[in-house]
Amino acid sequence: MKTKLTIAAATAALAAGGIAAAGAGATAPSPASAAAATRHVEGRVVAIDRPARTFTVRDAERGTLKARVTATTRFERVSFSALRTATRVDVRAKRAGGVWNATKVERRTPAAVNHDAGDDHGAGHGGGHDDPAGHR
Repeated sequence: MKTKLTIAAATAALAAGGIAAAGAGATAPSPASAAAATRHVEGRVVAIDRPARTFTVRDAERGTLKARVTATTRFERVSFSALRTATRVDVRAKRAGGVWNATKVERRTPAAVNHDAGDDHGAGHGGGHDDPAGHR
């Protein structure tokens, strides 16, 4: 019986502490609000405003994002001055002051698909006769 009272008292103390912390404004941000503060889009650049240092990307799944380039924006395989419409990019941005600031902009390149990796196509061996049976 004493164990049950101790557990009940501990549970009540924890609940009271949680209520006190919540009342003091010590609440953790919800995952939804954290997700709303950052965004990730992959798509094609549809507009560029160089004087305003912004560009717009259209992502078929996530919609359109207009992002501002700042001094801390990191670029990979492209620069803002080299950015052109129709360029495929991967953009990460954070919302601050009602504006999406690009934190990272990476040019997307088509994945190099090499279906013939390791196949020399018979070079120097009679034009492909060294390929295994059924090789296409």
